[in-house]
Amino acid sequence: MTVARECGGKSTPSRLLLLNWRDPWHPQAGGAELLTLRVVEELTKAGWSVEWFSAAYPGAPSDSFVNGMHFVRAGCQTTVHFAAYQRYKRTNAFDIVIDEINTIPFYTPLYFKCRTFAWINQLAADVWRYESPKLLGMMGKVLEPIYLSPYRRTEIITISDSSANSLRQIGFQGKIHIIPMAVDELADEYKPRKTEPPDILVVGRLTPSKRLEHALMAAADLKRMGWRGNLHIVGGGKERYAARLRSIGMKLLGSTAVFHGRVSMRKREQLLKACTVLWMTSVHEGWGLVVTEAARHWTPAVAYNVPGLRDSIIEGSTGKLVPERPEALAMATYDMFATNVEHYAKDAMLHSRSLSWEKTGEVVRLLLQKDARKEYANVEMDPLLASKHGE
Repeated sequence: MTVARECGGKSTPSRLLLLNWRDPWHPQAGGAELLTLRVVEELTKAGWSVEWFSAAYPGAPSDSFVNGMHFVRAGCQTTVHFAAYQRYKRTNAFDIVIDEINTIPFYTPLYFKCRTFAWINQLAADVWRYESPKLLGMMGKVLEPIYLSPYRRTEIITISDSSANSLRQIGFQGKIHIIPMAVDELADEYKPRKTEPPDILVVGRLTPSKRLEHALMAAADLKRMGWRGNLHIVGGGKERYAARLRSIGMKLLGSTAVFHGRVSMRKREQLLKACTVLWMTSVHEGWGLVVTEAARHWTPAVAYNVPGLRDSIIEGSTGKLVPERPEALAMATYDMFATNVEHYAKDAMLHSRSLSWEKTGEVVRLLLQKDARKEYANVEMDPLLASKHGE
């Protein structure tokens, strides 16, 4: 008897429940929700029935259908997990449940009998160290392996080797499926016109774990080496931290540190096209979607060699990975500008063009149906990525 029959009575899993405390339109939604939306859209196209349960928020209906997907909202950030338990504890309406964990889990293995997956893009411990008071951050690092322990034998969906390794290190023993990433950005066939002198771009939420003060210090170092471009910083976030960044930027760079705040998708795309290099200084990423978005526009990344970024960037081909120091970021960028930035730009674009939501959706569909293989089922691997993995 298959797991699907135990829960819903169908021989082929096709009725999916996804639990994520944010839906794609939630004010705090980000790259994780975009990825999830694109995956379930592909499943819907393949004939799956999808229900997405999330927290309620102002202006959102409690029940709606979008592109054939059912969205249900109840509770808030702190109560959504209990609201899910109350709604689904006795249901047998689904063949498969995906429990998407953004810090706090839904504990679905404890009350669902059908096949259950946990979707974990990254662990929270490193982020807590920067985003929380010191004592709370230390407690989070200790408690995370404990409160995730019910999932140690659950099948996991994640997005990078780094995330998979982190899960193994805290005791996860079940299957871990790594799915390929993609982005919405369309790849430019020809290199867009870049600014001269070359500008640098930083995109992300203005929060301490992104360490954007490192970007400002690196830009100051680069100025001393003769660089005359601008540093563009795109994104909103915590106002206190943003104000501190603006103060540092004015002191170190003056008007050449350009803080755009939140921008339209059109403006964001213009900056991705116009800038020559993307900088990433995060303490940790699940993947770093903006790396792939920038690559679509011939903009390679210079980034800290941290989990997630070491997965999305192929060192020496689509970008550079450096030690976590501003001076290392500056020196690697100076070298790239002075030598072979064109090589990095072309490789970044070619690699990004090999990724698609159709491939990602197909991999997820196959693994949900137990047909996945170790290397992305039957989905062809990009030659640059195969080279990275030594294949």
